[in-house]
Amino acid sequence: MSDAPVDLMDLAAFERGTDGELFATLRDRDPLHWNDEPDGPGFWSATRYEDVKAVASDPELFTVVDGTQIQSRRAEGEGARSIHHVDPPEHGPLRKIAAAHIRPTRIRDLEPDIVSVIDQLLDETQDRGSVDFVDSIAAKLPLVMIGRLLGAPLEDCPHLLRWTNQMASEDPDYSEGPETAVKARDEVFDYFRALEDQRRAHPTGDLVSVLAAAEIDGVPLSRGYLDAYYLIVMVAGNETTRNLLTGGVAALAENPQWWDYMRENPDQIRVVVEEMVRWVTPVISMRRTATRETEMHGRLIKPGDKVVMWFASANRDERAFERPDQFIGDRFPNEHLGFGWGAHGCLGANLARLEARLFFERIIQRGLTIDVDAAPSRLRSNFFRGVKRLPTTIRSVDA
Repeated sequence: MSDAPVDLMDLAAFERGTDGELFATLRDRDPLHWNDEPDGPGFWSATRYEDVKAVASDPELFTVVDGTQIQSRRAEGEGARSIHHVDPPEHGPLRKIAAAHIRPTRIRDLEPDIVSVIDQLLDETQDRGSVDFVDSIAAKLPLVMIGRLLGAPLEDCPHLLRWTNQMASEDPDYSEGPETAVKARDEVFDYFRALEDQRRAHPTGDLVSVLAAAEIDGVPLSRGYLDAYYLIVMVAGNETTRNLLTGGVAALAENPQWWDYMRENPDQIRVVVEEMVRWVTPVISMRRTATRETEMHGRLIKPGDKVVMWFASANRDERAFERPDQFIGDRFPNEHLGFGWGAHGCLGANLARLEARLFFERIIQRGLTIDVDAAPSRLRSNFFRGVKRLPTTIRSVDA
């Protein structure tokens, strides 16, 4: 590792998949690292497991009000803060609205639908030669299910995918710059406002209907709350599962013994999926802002300073995990931070876990395996651990 200064705003390492080397250096030599920021004030980086967990657990000291991404891009409509940008106690009632709709018992009811979508996707790709796993499966499965939860018609799912890609990063394959995300956001708002009008007139059991009718202390949700809620559920719901599935398949290509393990121990697939979450860490980082002066590792964090929690680094911390740079499919316990931590932990974690578990279960039950034909093309982002393309062959084990 070079002694050159570590710059976590340089996205080249994330695109190459070599950022783990940078984080290992920071954990050992500079666990609270100051990073300059183009067109911004700079930020502190927390890279050790216990430090990341501590920041995520203390909303009074580290607030979300000023944004959750390194560079402020709050997803807001007409001024109200989104679920991501309010602290407890205001956060709890707002989160509860959607949490009740995607609680574990409700999610389990989706199993037949999820399996049906998985089987359809596998029917379309099995024994068809090389296919792009992202485009053919990993992007489609969560997209269809989030669309159903929100109430978006199937024919509109390609629009949801395009908007998600355009807002998830400024990767040149999807974006021409910040204006691309702004335009996509406005289109999302227009789309869901129209869908919301339909649901107000004719309510159904979908999440848009639930949100349109929701109240907090007898007051309906404001326009800004609603706009931001739709956007966050759409983007986070798609990106998390897509990145988990794709990263999981890539990890198994490098560690094929875990394919055999899942075939021999299908009841342990959920444990292997949990290691995929740790290994991939679908959301690389989240940011907080210090509300008062505090010290960490002998360095002074001032009020208003940005503090970034690097979940990807925490999940490879030697202080928290034995052999963290090895994919160990039966790792237990596995108290990773792959879905965040604290009050703002991933709202859709149960759905992402279920979709991934059912996908690999169906692969095993159908007697299939997945060969990775070429290296993944990674998203140019330090926010989502995305893969844009992953050439694969889905075939019968005996073929």
